[in-house]
Amino acid sequence: MTGPEQLSHHRPGSLDEAAALAADLAAMGRPFVYLGGGSDLIPALKLHRDQRPALISLSRIEPLRGIERMPDGGTRIGALTSLARIAEDATLRRLVPALSAAAASVASPQIRNQATLGGNLLVDRRCVYYNQSEVNRTAHGPCFKAGGEHCPLIKSVQAGDWPQCHARFVSDTAPVLLLMNAVVHLAGPHGERSLALTELYRPDGIEGLAIAADEILTRIEIPPQPGGKVHYQKLAVRKTLDFPSVGVAVSLSRAGNTSRLGVAVTGVNTHPGRFGFDRDDHDDFDAMVDSACETASGFAEIYRQDFFPLGWRRDMIAVLIRRGVAALRAGQSQTGPSPS
Repeated sequence: MTGPEQLSHHRPGSLDEAAALAADLAAMGRPFVYLGGGSDLIPALKLHRDQRPALISLSRIEPLRGIERMPDGGTRIGALTSLARIAEDATLRRLVPALSAAAASVASPQIRNQATLGGNLLVDRRCVYYNQSEVNRTAHGPCFKAGGEHCPLIKSVQAGDWPQCHARFVSDTAPVLLLMNAVVHLAGPHGERSLALTELYRPDGIEGLAIAADEILTRIEIPPQPGGKVHYQKLAVRKTLDFPSVGVAVSLSRAGNTSRLGVAVTGVNTHPGRFGFDRDDHDDFDAMVDSACETASGFAEIYRQDFFPLGWRRDMIAVLIRRGVAALRAGQSQTGPSPS
């Protein structure tokens, strides 16, 4: 266990203070990490998976919390807003019910009370060979992600390969927000910037985010969703606690005189996959759905990283896509966690 005497803990009261503190620590050569809800970081510190000695807590920076309507009809959510609030907020359940449902499907009520939307979007990649204690890791040696020189999962991977690490991306909220064309806003010592959520993720289990170590995810903005419908389902070993072994978000919308199908998947690759399909490019609606199932299933890298049979996990992607499409066409409202 990492004892408190090995860590320095800082609680700036504003984004400017946090940025200045990050710059000072970097100038001193001291590794640091921002602490939000801590539901992913604290276990990593206890298991020695993360050994940066300085924590910059964001808990006192109130502008990082909250949900509000934007003048254009979109929605702005502070990155430090808890998943429990997102699951329960009446406005979100009305405007973007799939996001509330995805948030409600994460872990347990106790964890959702602490975990944040920003943390879920930036959640560390998972692998059975990495997410364990140092003691357990001695059985196979440290992998690339743990500072080692081999990959127990895929033995052919060499140092310098891209991707080097195949730990899987497991956010529940990211697929929904990808289909909603969400934009994330970042702040740091060098100023503020924004980028589409699609640009945030990179295809590697270690270098998986297009965000600098000294940048803070401040808020997520969702543009208006006129007529667009999204549905999210996940497959997990248990209905609570577990990250998604497969998570599938599906959207249906109109584009002129034709319909458009969107699919986003999580839990099956080093990064989320997002795909779009137009009805006019296919013989009929069913052919469009078939194409979506084939494309999304082909995106999956199915390695032995959980308890489900490998081929069955891939097959379930198409099942969840078809279930989601059927639910949207039937006009079913999504206001709570989807059954696994």
